[in-house]
Amino acid sequence: MHNIEIELPRGANLAKMEKSIDATLAAVGLQVSLRGTLKKFPGCTHWHAKSPGQAGTLELTLWPQQHRAWMTIQSGRAAEWITEKLPEIQDALQQGLAAHKPPRSSSSTKERRQSHD
Repeated sequence: MHNIEIELPRGANLAKMEKSIDATLAAVGLQVSLRGTLKKFPGCTHWHAKSPGQAGTLELTLWPQQHRAWMTIQSGRAAEWITEKLPEIQDALQQGLAAHKPPRSSSSTKERRQSHD
């Protein structure tokens, strides 16, 4: 088993990220074959993503309570398409999740500027 952490934006609305992950998986051509939760990570959302017509499953877990997300490649579910598509999936997830960053307030920007002067 191989886990790959996904960096989540600080202060992001993690509840809205589920839709973003669904959209991202579809955008890179993957089909969600399972969407549920895991007892081991209470409150998480867990996906199984597949490439149509090919063996192999990429697992993805979002655990808002711990501000964590990761992809898992199980030994018995590994496939060449996962290795080949992984950079594209990671880039698409980062772009999709970045949309959930909270906007910077103008006062915090001013404070940072003043502290550097």
